[in-house]
Amino acid sequence: MDRRLLLVPIILFAFSISIFSAHGATANTTHTGKATLYIFGIDSQTGVGVPALLTLTVTNGSGQVFLGSTPLSDQQTQAQATVSVDVACQLVNINCNKYNFYYYITSSSSQVGGPSAGAAFTVAAMAILTGKSLNSQVAMTGTANPDGSMGIVGDVAAKSQAAADQGIKIFLYPANEPSADNMTQAALAYDENLGEVAIPVSSIYEAYQYFTGYNITPILNYSIVTPLYNSVMKVTYSEFSAYQQSLYNQVIAQNSTNTTVQNLLSYAQSAMSYQNTLATEGNYYVAASNIVNSSAALMYAYTLEKLGASQNPMQTLSTMISAENVSIQNTYNNISGNYLTNTSTLELKLIAIDRLTGYQQATYLLNQAESSLNPDITTSAYLYSLAEIKRVSAIFWVAILPPGNSNFSESSYSNLSNYYLYKASSFTDYATLLGLSGSAETTVMQDYFDSAQSYQSQGHYVASIFSSLECIADAELIIEENSIATNNSLSQVPAQISASALRSINTAEDAGVTPFLGISYYQFGNNFANDSLANYLQYSALSRTYTGFESALANASVLPFLPILQVITPPSVLSYQDIAYLLLGFAVGVVISGFIYEYKLYKITKKNRRSGKNKTRRLQK
Repeated sequence: MDRRLLLVPIILFAFSISIFSAHGATANTTHTGKATLYIFGIDSQTGVGVPALLTLTVTNGSGQVFLGSTPLSDQQTQAQATVSVDVACQLVNINCNKYNFYYYITSSSSQVGGPSAGAAFTVAAMAILTGKSLNSQVAMTGTANPDGSMGIVGDVAAKSQAAADQGIKIFLYPANEPSADNMTQAALAYDENLGEVAIPVSSIYEAYQYFTGYNITPILNYSIVTPLYNSVMKVTYSEFSAYQQSLYNQVIAQNSTNTTVQNLLSYAQSAMSYQNTLATEGNYYVAASNIVNSSAALMYAYTLEKLGASQNPMQTLSTMISAENVSIQNTYNNISGNYLTNTSTLELKLIAIDRLTGYQQATYLLNQAESSLNPDITTSAYLYSLAEIKRVSAIFWVAILPPGNSNFSESSYSNLSNYYLYKASSFTDYATLLGLSGSAETTVMQDYFDSAQSYQSQGHYVASIFSSLECIADAELIIEENSIATNNSLSQVPAQISASALRSINTAEDAGVTPFLGISYYQFGNNFANDSLANYLQYSALSRTYTGFESALANASVLPFLPILQVITPPSVLSYQDIAYLLLGFAVGVVISGFIYEYKLYKITKKNRRSGKNKTRRLQK
């Protein structure tokens, strides 16, 4: 027998073991699965609580969320599903851009609607992503706020009674519910008679623990580790401060007698003193942010003096605006092409580009300056001055980056832009559907969304990304303020939002990410903790939103989202861990097959020896 023939089964055996090993590795690292639980709503005709069955299936995908129901669900429920998935992924710290989420609701009610199942949507997603099963004896009602708190809903008593009728033993509801039309004593007595306990909870983490038996609430670390952040911000501040001092010296040298110029100089002097104090305390970002306004004042003073000395001020300013347009484009080309970019430095580059092309940034301000030139030259001069400072600040944001070719392609920017525009659309829909449309905040949110769409269509992907992020942060704030407007938990909300921002920063740092903007907005917002609730909430929301963005950038490549209508299954790609398991399995297969080979060889050799002995005996006879 040819021994080489034995190599065929050996290789096949080794390959089969390696495939089994790789399959086992994939099974242990996936976050896909299926979960089912009861949710409860109110029949619009009778006002009686009715049960519905919620099924969530998570598959490999591209970060999309789908909702189906029998009967049909309204738009509010669909928007809530997307928001809930985003909250779930943040709370368990898993990048969900590689998964699709399919929610399906089955109910006997004539229509499925409202946001009251948002918390249940979130807990179901968290359970699948963490590989935990749900206790079928637990149910809940409540919305899911982006900060991880439970948002209030209506008709809790009727829903709780419906849950008791369904055999539920633990019914969770938002702890901040006003009791007037919700959890009544009569309802509690009814539930108790059927063996159900109604429990108020304040956070999604609490609800998750009741459903799974696991406590995954993170412990906050209030000592933010910021050596890289501080070093980068210090360089940015130092460069920007030196520029401001030079500008200040130029204005002083003019010896102006103009009252406006004198007032601008006085303001700048006071601001520069404050900035030095901030820098001494290590608040470099806050100091650098303050420099924008004071430098704009100095540039405005310098521009006014220049226009005052001109025989044709309007023509002079028009020429300056045209020259600034060229400077902005040259700066954009330099930043976008001549600085090395990887996942750890990309954000600084994005921030710099945003300062040039983002909403209310250099290009936007310069266009406003040009349009207002004829009716109001002084306003145009100030807008020009601010645009100039925004452009200069972009240079300082990337001052610490080494020169080199970018390894981040245009298609990567496009993918990021698509993904965050998709998220912004969902958050905008949900915030609007809460009934707060028409307010000043929703107007700003919609403006950011419109800008994101416009920039996307023009191919300005970075500007679109930042407009989408601003839109999402505004939407999250509106959603959370909805709880403030409808209950007495005002004192709790700032702490919740601030804690969620800090939690995001802690999570990012644990993963080795330095969330530059997340930390900056967090520290900047803390300045308003005692005197401006609106600013405190706004910057905490921005901190959380940008930290999530920065954490997503730390993943290999970038978000693979594509705006598709049909469901697709992406090709399977082996990870490094899978390859390691594959090689290990192949090695084990070779070793085992080697024993088999040796055993077969031994049997063949023994048989040949016996055959040889028989031939010798026959010859001897």
